[in-house]
Amino acid sequence: MTGLIGLLIGLGLSCWLEQLSRVERAALNLSAVSSRVRWMRCAALILVTALLFGILYWAEHVVRVLDTDEVQPSWLGRKMRLYYHLVLLSLLIVATAIDFDCYMIPDRITFPGMLVGLLGAVAFGDLQLCHLWVDWSIAIPQLRGPMIPAWYAPHPHWHGLAWSSAGLITGGGLTWLARAVSSRVMGQEAMGFGDVTLMAMIGSFLGWQAVVLVFLLAPLAGLSVGILIKMITGKTYLPYGPWLSIAAVCVLFRWSWLWGQTRVIFSDWLSLTVLAGIGGGGFVLLLGLTRLYRAIPVRPQP
Repeated sequence: MTGLIGLLIGLGLSCWLEQLSRVERAALNLSAVSSRVRWMRCAALILVTALLFGILYWAEHVVRVLDTDEVQPSWLGRKMRLYYHLVLLSLLIVATAIDFDCYMIPDRITFPGMLVGLLGAVAFGDLQLCHLWVDWSIAIPQLRGPMIPAWYAPHPHWHGLAWSSAGLITGGGLTWLARAVSSRVMGQEAMGFGDVTLMAMIGSFLGWQAVVLVFLLAPLAGLSVGILIKMITGKTYLPYGPWLSIAAVCVLFRWSWLWGQTRVIFSDWLSLTVLAGIGGGGFVLLLGLTRLYRAIPVRPQP
């Protein structure tokens, strides 16, 4: 059933993508794509949407990849959290497609997405992957669990607002800072402002802990795949938005395991500071590798 819904949503997304593509290509003075390419892109978008919708339903409701010790939503909460993530998945699919097509992510995708992320978290109050703050550093196995602030339970809607807002600010702030640093290191803009708003949107749906993991995983995916694409096509520039989207989907599908491995780090400010230092150092290293990537010789394309 979810796959069938995915086919219908994919059809709607393909129509939206064609409209966005026409507008953005006209604004950038780019030539229109051929009808054959449009039909192929439309079919691919529909199939990918249906496939990912089916996989996400299976992952969340059968495998329970989002279950953690401290977050156990009600039956209705699980249902609404699935729909919440399907909305995010739809926005990521369109953002990825338009970024590959026009090398930009329009605000008309990300700003409404942030609003949906915030309003959904406030309206239902139990859509979070993880609470705003959970202190696992004081937990003792079989004796005492983590410390969860007492005000979360009686005020789920306020907690939802705080959790989603923290994710939005963290995602946008980290990417904006990385954009500024990369511009200085590389002497040119390495990421567009659309990547900043995309990460803010992702954070509003997934929370600040998950969006930090997205930020750390995205460069690895982009660099590894980018080198292969460079060798095949000779392109010296690839959009960064698709790798942010892929990292977000990977974090969503593996959340229970990822949280189990990192929850103590996210419970301690000193550990978070060390993680930020490692992430910052790794990001600068990846920028240096990106310079080498652009210097890889390729055969001229006919």
